[in-house]
Amino acid sequence: MMRTYEELTGAEGRRMFYRAERFRPDDLFKESVPVVMIGDERAALKNISMTGVAVQSSRLDAWDARIGTEMPFELRVGEDRLYGGAGRIRRVEPHGARATVALEFTTGFLDIPAIVTDHDNLLLAQALADPAFGTSEGILPEFAQLCTEIVNLFRSYKQVLESFEARLKATGREREQKLLEALIACEDRIVPQWKELWYRGSDVLEPVWSDPATLARHKRYAERVLTPDFMPGAVMRRCYEKPLGYPGDFQIMNYVYEWQRVGNTPYEKLLHRIGIETGACVGTRLRMTQKILGERIAANPGDKAMNIANLGCGSAYEVYDYLKIDRLARPVNFTLIDQDQRALSHAYEHAYPEVVRHAGRAKVQCLQASFAQLLKAGALFQTLPPQDILYSLGLFDYLSHRRARALAHDLYAQVAPGGKLIIANVKQGRETCQWPLEFVTDWSLIYRTEDDMRAMLKGLDVEKVTIEEDATKCVWVMVADKPL
Repeated sequence: MMRTYEELTGAEGRRMFYRAERFRPDDLFKESVPVVMIGDERAALKNISMTGVAVQSSRLDAWDARIGTEMPFELRVGEDRLYGGAGRIRRVEPHGARATVALEFTTGFLDIPAIVTDHDNLLLAQALADPAFGTSEGILPEFAQLCTEIVNLFRSYKQVLESFEARLKATGREREQKLLEALIACEDRIVPQWKELWYRGSDVLEPVWSDPATLARHKRYAERVLTPDFMPGAVMRRCYEKPLGYPGDFQIMNYVYEWQRVGNTPYEKLLHRIGIETGACVGTRLRMTQKILGERIAANPGDKAMNIANLGCGSAYEVYDYLKIDRLARPVNFTLIDQDQRALSHAYEHAYPEVVRHAGRAKVQCLQASFAQLLKAGALFQTLPPQDILYSLGLFDYLSHRRARALAHDLYAQVAPGGKLIIANVKQGRETCQWPLEFVTDWSLIYRTEDDMRAMLKGLDVEKVTIEEDATKCVWVMVADKPL
């Protein structure tokens, strides 16, 4: 519909002052995002425009005194210079353990389309200049052999299922039943075969993790050789493509929780099953936690409300699944906290009908908080009462040992006397999902030992600590009981 000039609105407040469009680096550079050398520091590029850049620096306290000063900078791809000049520090903002530093160019400007073209040309030149390009040089022979066996395994099942589907004369429900029977037969055979190869990969790659250059080389190799053959499976494809912009989104978790055969063909469903098996620990840690919640609620019947909070809740499947219980032994107030509004919407929409059914004995509230806010639990929980159970099942997988310990201490302070803090974390070990997630789907997590788990609670007055391994041997679930 055409509008008159009088109907066209302008901006208000500070937005009246135009500034050049800023771009996220992932939107411009589809692979190998440039790093920024600012002074003597190698910093991560946060956004870029024709007049300046913003970077994330690990030197949290080093920049405040430099506001207004001019500094040299370079954009680099690997060790090659993509662009350089000078800029003035205009703004410094703390974000968790990092600082965001805004730099305004004082020499020239950035031609965005030209820099993207130069970036792509540089990547091409770097690839072709590498003598090892297109070879398996530097790759452990045992890992190259493993990749060949995995590809052969998947393609063998693809061929047999597609041939069976093409030959099948049955139609309608009979056809669907025959295809399902064929799929189940293939699942029963391939799952143990995949696990044997998966665990063998853990053994082969054990020496790789301690050498960043060798690790990166093997990861690139696996992404070229293996990743395409995993992509017919919906869950692994979503892990790799990260449509919500981050790994481990709530829909990935729901795939595992709900355990459905997803896909348009039997083979796609078979590869989805491979993904579900690889990430099965997501479901086992949830069930272990749900069992603790249920037992604690049932152990103290009455009319006094119990407060339970989940930090980094995702879809909160365990909450709305638990609330399907016929009757609650006591009132329960759930607080669900996550950075993703879509996850909270899913959680609330699925939990609220059960809340209504329980007629006042259940409450669910959702809090949307940024990742930085999630790491400052003390401030986040100021508006909440002490929690009888406070748990986090995935957030700690992304935290360094120092930050994990700090957050565990903050969370423990929010637990009521006699209450429980529950923390789950992926574990080190042969059965860990580390190399399939890291190499095939580019999903990096921090895997811990039992001692690492206990170190999170060091210095706290804890009555009892239990650390259990889940059924898949991929996850630790740690419960810290607070004294009365």
